[in-house]
Amino acid sequence: MAMEIRLLKTFVAVAHAKGFSAAARELNTVQPAVSRQISDLEDELGVPLFWRSTREVRITAAGETLLREAIDILAHEERARKLVQRAGSGQTGRLRIGFLTAASQAFLPRLIRKFRASFPEVEVLLSEMSVREQLDALEAGRIDISFSRPLGRMTSGRFNSIGIYTDRLMGFIPEGHVLERQPHFSVSALAHHPFVLFVREGAPDLFDQVIGTCQRAGFSPEIVAQPNSMQAVLTGVGSGLGVSLAPGCIRTLNMVGCICRPLRDDVGPIPFEIHYRADQAALPTTAFAKLVTEARDEIRAMMSF
Repeated sequence: MAMEIRLLKTFVAVAHAKGFSAAARELNTVQPAVSRQISDLEDELGVPLFWRSTREVRITAAGETLLREAIDILAHEERARKLVQRAGSGQTGRLRIGFLTAASQAFLPRLIRKFRASFPEVEVLLSEMSVREQLDALEAGRIDISFSRPLGRMTSGRFNSIGIYTDRLMGFIPEGHVLERQPHFSVSALAHHPFVLFVREGAPDLFDQVIGTCQRAGFSPEIVAQPNSMQAVLTGVGSGLGVSLAPGCIRTLNMVGCICRPLRDDVGPIPFEIHYRADQAALPTTAFAKLVTEARDEIRAMMSF
């Protein structure tokens, strides 16, 4: 294929220059080399491409047909070359991001806009996913970047993980609740109130942290509703169905009817991280991870409650 492209380039140069010597100067080679390449091409095709005389070189009808095709082939070859080079430098391709809405919506749009300003030809695809779904998608190669909680010890070595900020559990109560006037309260104050709590399947570690926090405070929560999203948890609390313990980041969602209060107890941190596969990180992925790393101080200030 390399030889064929080279012969076609020589042929087009001779056709445009209407001479072997002029084409040789254009190609920065010598006239005998140009003549030999054209002869090789004619031998391969079995037809003369030029009429030659001591005074002029004229293209044949077969040569005219080849010229039209050669120009198209060379244009396509150049386009393919540039596309491959841009892809190799990270300028094209796609970036597939899985994310937790509540934990990242305050800063993720800004990061993506900044990324696209530098990589306008990279297609960015966003998918809202639970922690479990993100882990499965990362392992299957369906997403490139995960905005999630820690993925667990079993994934160590398979993924690169970068800490973004640290969240904490907070108390969420409906407006008009007996605890509303308290600027903060202990977990035990929620012991006799029904709970609206997210389903465990989506974030098992976080769910277990909430249950463990309640048990250390001396009670097991009475769960009356288990929505499948944090926004639905807030809707349930705002509707007066019960109280909840959830990461403070969900304050960025619709809080109509809800009140959030910090807890007196030390309930432990909730790290938030990005993850990507260590063995299959394309340039758009590593470039985006670098962008997130550079923005960590700003993100942490934004997400401190």
